[in-house]
This record gives sequence, structure tokens and C-alpha cells, in this order.
Amino acid sequence: MSLIFMDYPNKTRLKLFGRVKIVGSDDEAVLSRLELPDYRARIERGFVITVEGFDWNCPQHITERLTLDEVRAVTAPLTARIAELEAELARQAAQPRAR
Repeated sequence: MSLIFMDYPNKTRLKLFGRVKIVGSDDEAVLSRLELPDYRARIERGFVITVEGFDWNCPQHITERLTLDEVRAVTAPLTARIAELEAELARQAAQPRAR
């Protein structure tokens, strides 16, 4: 079994390799250790992972991902400049042309 954990903002990736033991409803002792105080549903099964290895991957091929708020923050100066230029064009188009 392997799990891949991505951290897009920091362009890092962790791969965990291990063996999985499925814990069924008959093993209440282990399942009770998986419970969270604010989680109301009954836990029916769980997975216990014995980590046997890990690997931090090279960030070279990790595609950068941004949230919408991050994109807006980066492009805000460009958007403002476009609005200024469009307003200037509108002003020029509204002026009578000299002949």
C-alpha cells in the first residue's frame, strides 16, 4: 500500500509505503482508539498502517496550484490597470475628433 500526500503551496510530496491491517467491528479495543470526541457516528472499521518506508519526491514535476483568493491577489494590479486603460479609451472615444 502507498499513500501520497501533496503540499502544493510548498511544492512537496511525501510517499508513504506500508502494510495495512483492516480492523473490523469485532475489534472494539482498536476501533475505540480511532474515535473522535465530536464525531457522532459509530466507527465500523478502520485501517492500521505499519509504515515501512517513505520518500520525499523531487518538486520538479509538481504543478503549482493556487486558490481563487491567491489568484485574485496576484492579478489585482493587472485588473486595476486594465480598468484604468479601458476608462481612458472610453474617455477618448467620447471626445469629439479634431479635423
